Amino acid sequence: MDIKEVIQRIIYFRNKANLSDRELSLRIGKHEGYINKLESKDFNLPSETLLEIIDAVNSTPEEFFSNDYFNYKTNIELIDTIKNLPLNKRSSLLNFIKG
Repeated sequence: MDIKEVIQRIIYFRNKANLSDRELSLRIGKHEGYINKLESKDFNLPSETLLEIIDAVNSTPEEFFSNDYFNYKTNIELIDTIKNLPLNKRSSLLNFIKG
C-alpha cells in the first residue's frame, strides 16, 4: 500500500467519523492545518501519527488496512455469525453458497 492509498483511507475514515480536517488535527494533538496538509500533499507520515489518526476516527489498524475496508464491519459480523453456527449448519450453508 502506498502513501496515496493511506491518505485516501484517512479521508474515508475521517468523513465516516464526521470529522473535519481541523477537528481531526486537533484530536491527534497537531496544529489545525495538519490533516489538510497531509490530505493535499505527499509527505512523510510517521507510523505513530497514523495510529493516532486511526484511533481518533474510531477505527482499528485491522479495519483501516483491510482489503475491503468499506464493508469491514459487515464482513466481521458475517464471519462471527457463521462461527457461532453448529458445524452441520455451517456445512449446509457452505454447500448452499457453492450451489
